[in-house]
Amino acid sequence: MNVILNPSQGDTKRGDITLPANSNLTDKENLLWKIVNRNGSPAFDLPGAVTDIACFVGASGDVQGNQVAAEAPSMDQNCRILLDLTCNPGDKLALSPNIWGRVYAPQTGAGATLVEFVAEEAGIAGQLLLCRRIPARLVTF
Repeated sequence: MNVILNPSQGDTKRGDITLPANSNLTDKENLLWKIVNRNGSPAFDLPGAVTDIACFVGASGDVQGNQVAAEAPSMDQNCRILLDLTCNPGDKLALSPNIWGRVYAPQTGAGATLVEFVAEEAGIAGQLLLCRRIPARLVTF
């Protein structure tokens, strides 16, 4: 947001944001995190369902209650997120139902799945996969 053109957008910023960890996010960097309600205040946590909107890439994790940082990549940039299973360039990526916070390429029979990223390279399990955020869409596999 350009606060010079629209001063009503005052308390906003670009890039990473810092919030308390709602759970232990130690060693959870490069996973997708979501914002949750923690006693009326925002906090970061791992997704707990494949339908969660987890668009923040964890940058610095810590124990519950401590400040952690994450950034939501914009549509015009790529990022690296830990991959579950394997994928090929161009595969649609969704939250993994096996390891919360990782992405995976759903296969035929996975059913209706919320897709938020596309792979820009081939990948194997545990790899920091180069991918690009796309507008969230429900895709049936």
